[in-house]
Amino acid sequence: MPVFGCASVEDLFNALLSPGSAVKVLSQPGQQVTLPCSYNYEDSTHIPQLSVQWRGPNNQLLCHYIKHKAYQNCTRGYTISYSPRSITLTIQHVHMEDFGAHVCTVSKPHEFSDYSMELARMSEYVTSAPKSGGDQSGSTWTLIIFHTLLSVCM
Repeated sequence: MPVFGCASVEDLFNALLSPGSAVKVLSQPGQQVTLPCSYNYEDSTHIPQLSVQWRGPNNQLLCHYIKHKAYQNCTRGYTISYSPRSITLTIQHVHMEDFGAHVCTVSKPHEFSDYSMELARMSEYVTSAPKSGGDQSGSTWTLIIFHTLLSVCM
């Protein structure tokens, strides 16, 4: 019987959230949801000058964070949480206009990267995994597999 090693949650997120990649997060209107943004600028060295902007589906600025100035400004209903290599956006109550692409732009002097997350509306009628032979979404299966890996490895 093969034995599989488990990566850390952080390693799994980093694998899914490479620059230019898109991740789909499912939610319902009215729910609270957190969108991840992991970056590698602080892997080997402390970066004192770091700036992060989160933009919503209509390119509106939702949150702006400037590390070296201890500056944080978010539109009402949105919050950010910073830790080295990660800055998440939390939407307190998802509204219809929140569904769509969100972009996290992380910059340091002379370099920046964009990370894209898709906030999609979750069907309230989903009660089980799709049956074989049906039309199945790769994104849905990716989320199911990711969730299963996390529960097995934790």
